[in-house]
Amino acid sequence: MLTADLVHVRRRGDVLHVIPLTEAEKPRAHELASATLTLVRGHLGLPRGALLEAWGQLAIAPTENRLARALFKLALDACSFDEGTDIDPVVLRSEVFTEAAARRSSASGLDRTVLLQAIAGSRGIEVDAVEEALYADLPTAHILRQAPLPGPDGLLARYELAQHQAVLLRAVHVQARVHSASAAGYRALFRKLKFHRLLYAISKLDRGVGYAIAIDGPFSLFEQTTKYGLKLALALPAIMDCDKWDVSAELRWGKDRRPLRYHARGNAGPAASPARETAVLADDVAALFSQLRSQTTDWDIAPADSVLDLPGLGVCVPDLQFTHRVQGHRVFLEVLGFWSRDAVWKRVEMATAGLPHPIVFAVGKHLRVSEEVLAKDAPAALYVYARTMQAGAVMERVEAVARSGRQDP
Repeated sequence: MLTADLVHVRRRGDVLHVIPLTEAEKPRAHELASATLTLVRGHLGLPRGALLEAWGQLAIAPTENRLARALFKLALDACSFDEGTDIDPVVLRSEVFTEAAARRSSASGLDRTVLLQAIAGSRGIEVDAVEEALYADLPTAHILRQAPLPGPDGLLARYELAQHQAVLLRAVHVQARVHSASAAGYRALFRKLKFHRLLYAISKLDRGVGYAIAIDGPFSLFEQTTKYGLKLALALPAIMDCDKWDVSAELRWGKDRRPLRYHARGNAGPAASPARETAVLADDVAALFSQLRSQTTDWDIAPADSVLDLPGLGVCVPDLQFTHRVQGHRVFLEVLGFWSRDAVWKRVEMATAGLPHPIVFAVGKHLRVSEEVLAKDAPAALYVYARTMQAGAVMERVEAVARSGRQDP
């Protein structure tokens, strides 16, 4: 992910514009991307420090510095480094320093070579291995093990996307309008929003063509702004994967957190469509799904593929669907464990107003909502859980909702 200083933006009034590469700039940008990739790949098996030193030797004009640094950071973000040794450097340093202190106070004094030989002998390793491991936990000593990098065009595409992602790291609120030619496109987007545990509300656009999505930005929260902002940034490609998309945001930009506005729109590229059918479940939902599948029940359980709409009140996107093998009843489960109390009350309002789909809403205990807010004979139920969802408790509520008498149309 790019930091704000690596993003090419321009402010006009209270609007912040992300500046894409121009046609005149693209050939040189391609050269920089190619040189960056060649340099990184050429340092496989070498320390990070050697790579950074080599990077500092590249001939880069001052006007290209920001772009070059951005490309290099994106390339490094894709790489894997490790300490390059099985020896714990912290333990080794403690052993060396303790022995050095003892020898320094002895009559024979301290000889570094003799000391390291003694340490190596006690461990049954070579002196060179001790030297290499002694400070192997320093970032500059980490060894580049893997560099799964794209080609120059791919790196430049990542750069263009990363600029917009970096801007959204400073968002207070985000508004997206999306249109997809297929229901699968919407399902993939909504699943991605849920996977990243974003705080969002979905409603149909006027005339029923597409959806409007309101997402809380990291600067609207009181804590975990960086972690949440990264999740919002990671969801942006799913929005851009729609056939048509439009994103606007309220920002707090710069050290003074100046209020600014941001806007971007576009169409999905031809390479975007194959990923739309990929189903993703958040970790907590995936764990529950695994529990449910291991139990013996009369229900078939699968990731939900429906978008449930109650005109005038909004849309909810269930995580799982339960289909009774004999009676054919279908009940949905939507997990709201990491959301806000407002989102829960919105679901309660939808259920009491006549949401025509039997559904269970799983709610984290920290949101301080009682299961009693929904009547026991309602075609919906709340399941309030403390830390993790339990399959047995979920099934109790699914069966209770099924007995309410309303069937999914």
